[in-house]
Amino acid sequence: MPTHTSRRSVLQGATAAGVVGLGGCLGLGSGGDDAENQTALSVPTLEFTFFARMQNAFDDAIDERDDLGGSFYDAGNSQEQQVSDLETPVSQGVDFIMVAPITAEGISPVVEQANEADIPIVTIDRNIAEGDAATYVASDNVELGRRSMELCRGFMSDLSDADEYNVVELQGTQGASVTNDRAEGASEAIDSADDLTLLDSQGADFSTEEAVSVMEDFITSHGDDIDGVYAHNDLMALGAHQAVSNADIGDVATTGIDGSEAWVEEIQEVDHYGTLAQLPEEMVRQSIDYGLQAADGEDLDDYYRIEGLEVTSENAGDYLDEYF
Repeated sequence: MPTHTSRRSVLQGATAAGVVGLGGCLGLGSGGDDAENQTALSVPTLEFTFFARMQNAFDDAIDERDDLGGSFYDAGNSQEQQVSDLETPVSQGVDFIMVAPITAEGISPVVEQANEADIPIVTIDRNIAEGDAATYVASDNVELGRRSMELCRGFMSDLSDADEYNVVELQGTQGASVTNDRAEGASEAIDSADDLTLLDSQGADFSTEEAVSVMEDFITSHGDDIDGVYAHNDLMALGAHQAVSNADIGDVATTGIDGSEAWVEEIQEVDHYGTLAQLPEEMVRQSIDYGLQAADGEDLDDYYRIEGLEVTSENAGDYLDEYF
């Protein structure tokens, strides 16, 4: 297996060029291919503000550090593209790779290639089901799901004093570890409450457009029996908000996860809207530090947790001022 030193030597003689696929976006940071350490970051899609914030943090880190160069890849929500994208830094022999996989199993072939080449992989936000990762840096998505459902339950009780509250769930991309975890957390919250009933649960692929359609189906099936909506991300919370507003079924408590700008702007104006904000900038900064440690042969914990921040109308303005 190539050593850390031999990978670096290969990089110092390598070209900075790379193949850009249909969804892939390859860009070199200011460190270029002559920086002491080389890395790559691959995300599912820049259609999600959350991952665009990761790109900004990645670019900032490359600009600020003379010892780090790297490439960024946008998979365009294509599993095939993400695998193809990641094959490039593996073939270049980078020092470490950071990736938020589209699904837990989808990048298994390239994870195996990286493992065989002794290139550490740091998973961010979403984990892998097969192969070896040096570490996993993310929020505790089970906890985020539980807290978001509990926040929704609190909003429902603020809106009405009832013996029982009915909630619907908008799930994310099926097969993604984050979807499984956020569903598990919501289930824990429902099981621990004696006044919560899950009316319906359906996937909307983390998409606002898909969430509008699914929420319209929920409204057709359940109408004003719906007291609350728990969405696995803020983009779907926005979709639920649009569908509820168009249907005119009254106030519906709605919570999401991520802390995206558009949803938090809505939260500012509505007391029964909220989210559990993740901090992708901190995820990237810590992942770079851990990746460098792994490339130097240091042992890492299996998981490093990034705390989530509850955002409601009370602190939405402060949150926007700090992060946007």
